[in-house]
Amino acid sequence: MKSLAQFLSKEKSLAWIILIAAVIRLLFVFVGGRYYYGHADFFLMSDSSVWFKAFINLVEHGTFTTNADLEVGKFFRPPGYSFLFGIFYLATFKNYVLAWELLVAAQVLMDIASVFLIAGISKSIMKNGSAGKRNFFSNLSALLYAVYPTAIVFMPLLQAESSSVFFLLLSLWFAFRPVAQETAKIPAASLRNAFYSGAFAGIATLIRLQCAFGIPFIMLAFIYPHAAKITTKVKYAFMFCLAVGITYGLWPMRNYLLHDRVLFSQDIGIGAHWSEDFLSFLDFTHSISTDHTPFYWSILKNEKVNWPSAAYIDPEDSLLLDSVVTMCRTCSNGFAYWRFGERLVPKLELHDKPCNSEVAGIFNSLTEKQKTKNAFHYWFMIPLQNLEKCFFKLTLYGNKPLMLKIFSSVLFIIRSLLVVLGLTGIFLAYKRGLLNKKFLVLVFGYMITWYLYISIVHRNIEMRYLLHTDVILLIPAAFAIMQLLFNKYLKQYG
Repeated sequence: MKSLAQFLSKEKSLAWIILIAAVIRLLFVFVGGRYYYGHADFFLMSDSSVWFKAFINLVEHGTFTTNADLEVGKFFRPPGYSFLFGIFYLATFKNYVLAWELLVAAQVLMDIASVFLIAGISKSIMKNGSAGKRNFFSNLSALLYAVYPTAIVFMPLLQAESSSVFFLLLSLWFAFRPVAQETAKIPAASLRNAFYSGAFAGIATLIRLQCAFGIPFIMLAFIYPHAAKITTKVKYAFMFCLAVGITYGLWPMRNYLLHDRVLFSQDIGIGAHWSEDFLSFLDFTHSISTDHTPFYWSILKNEKVNWPSAAYIDPEDSLLLDSVVTMCRTCSNGFAYWRFGERLVPKLELHDKPCNSEVAGIFNSLTEKQKTKNAFHYWFMIPLQNLEKCFFKLTLYGNKPLMLKIFSSVLFIIRSLLVVLGLTGIFLAYKRGLLNKKFLVLVFGYMITWYLYISIVHRNIEMRYLLHTDVILLIPAAFAIMQLLFNKYLKQYG
């Protein structure tokens, strides 16, 4: 412990930590990933092509859409990740494979750079600490991210998580970047930081919409210190909001001006996999349980569906559920797409007379019954269980190999431990006044509002949806570890 304390207390140790992060990530990309995910082409996910197709349609046909035959295809995804792919697609002269390979490489570099950003944020928010202690806290925060399993396993996947984390951290880096005082009442550099922070927060939101929950708390970091000066608060808020409007604001502006639709987020009901029958199934299962996957796999594999007791409110519900399960298997095109996507059938088999609307009607009626006749369970018990899952999810669901489930459970335990340490660090740092309170309020506020939203409204909880709050919680977690385990070794630094 003493040797580690000495290592982390040196400013030059950050270079070694970044090197460690790079080696671990490259090993996972070229070696570990194929074993963790079970196949060599783990980079491409089921919805990777959807993002890419939207940009290709923009280039080829002049419209940003995932499906040129459907109006709703124009709103399936915000354009951030699509345009990130598009940079490489155009740079490689429309070489699709080379473009996504370069995007993977870019994500690796961004994730390594995130280690540097976390170190910079941590050093900026520490108050009244000696150089040795500031270096220790900064390097420990960076080290936690360098070896953080959840970030590593998501980093090479062609999804929007890793890149949006990078831009979110860039926003925080500018929000808490120290600024030398100038003769003017408001340092020009500080206003520039507000603009850059807002711009990168907007880009992060264009890539992953859940970053929007952090935007109000980041803006508070600029206006909070100037509570006595309303004009100063307005200037900072204006610069920050202007930048958010220039970046993220282009998405709702485009939706309204070009397509006459007021939409700030996305519309996933585009048919195929995301058809009305499957979406209504998700809504129903999330009204009776915190996890839809057992019912999902039972339907796809033609196995008996073991609905929980909460699913049966009226006597006729048993027959109704049996009936709708049969329809999902025999005439639902939404489930046909998922059956093919899960490689349970050799080819896509769509039904001539689909019953998508009928399936959706049954599931929707059952969901409404849960809201009204089983209201306490729907509005309180399920959200409470979801909230517990946000903190302490310990198992991997779905049709996965046993060893992968065991390994993933270990990663989930590590993740839960770091979340608890992060909350402990927020409490200790706020009580002792050793870290910037604006940052602590930002982390806690962002985490709580997002956890509540995903538990009560969204209800489908995946670890990748929690990655952004997990990452910034690593910083107060590092503070807790420093206070609880290393304090005695740092006394020599004052």
